[in-house]
Amino acid sequence: MLKEGGGRKIVRLILFFLLLFHGHGKASDDPAFTLLHPPQRSTFTGTGLVHLVVEVSKAAHLSVRLNGKVQGKPRVTERTYHYTLRLDFGSNKVEVEAVEEKKILAKETRELFFFSVIAKEKEIPPGFVQIPFHETKKAPKKCVACHILEPQKTDRAPASPSESSCHVCHKGLLQFRQVHGPAALWNCLACHNPETSPARYATPVPVRDLCYRCHTDQKDYFFSSPYQHGPTATGMCTICHNPHASDNEFWLKKPPWDLCTTCHTEKASGRHVIAWGPSGDTHPTRGRPDPMKPEREFSCRSCHNPHASKAPKLWNFNATTYMQLCQTCHNK
Repeated sequence: MLKEGGGRKIVRLILFFLLLFHGHGKASDDPAFTLLHPPQRSTFTGTGLVHLVVEVSKAAHLSVRLNGKVQGKPRVTERTYHYTLRLDFGSNKVEVEAVEEKKILAKETRELFFFSVIAKEKEIPPGFVQIPFHETKKAPKKCVACHILEPQKTDRAPASPSESSCHVCHKGLLQFRQVHGPAALWNCLACHNPETSPARYATPVPVRDLCYRCHTDQKDYFFSSPYQHGPTATGMCTICHNPHASDNEFWLKKPPWDLCTTCHTEKASGRHVIAWGPSGDTHPTRGRPDPMKPEREFSCRSCHNPHASKAPKLWNFNATTYMQLCQTCHNK
């Protein structure tokens, strides 16, 4: 027989161990991490920069792959972890793994699409949608806890990048050689409207009137020219130009020749213009110095104006005939 009170002690011990093992069982069921952003089958435009937001419960490292290539194995130092990726044009597969002592604890995958009119993959697959992040009525609660999503007074003219509420998340936009003026000053609200809905900070479509507020000389020239290139005529400046930053001059999304032949694919052989002689040789379009500007490579823009011209084929140098154009360089 148990002594008086002994039964109560045994019951307490049983309850203690039940709670102990039940608690451990519940903890083991918790995921090692949760990929909060981006949502599955999301579509992205613009620069193709994507912020992975990961809530980690147990892991020493994360392994991040983009289209099968390891992008990094960052060490986890905070419960909520951010990692920035630059997507490839078209379809992308992002894989995130939680790793502890070389053991994979969990894995999540996202299928994403980077849409751009200068990409060959122009069609967004069925089931993929673009989800505005700065939605006025659906701001992610987990983000609002740490980040300021509302426009602040200092955002109009921040004295330093850190005074811009945009800087902490969007600083990756400027990690290129050529930075556009408003972006360099973090004067984001010069172009982005904080009052738009359903998502804040949108820019107008087409964007040309916004660009022409500063680029007045270009506006006068374009509108006084009888012939305009398609993106210029439609006011879609950001088809070719990145409004924030680029490694290419004039903030082009690709080097000039590569950018032109993305749409003008029939010219991608690298040889162009009329053939002459028994060999049928044609004029090169790259790989040689530009006779008019020897410091840069010869390309499509050496002969053609990418915006507007007096000639139907958008020739430079005010040329209106083939002979006038050719004699600009071949003047002997």
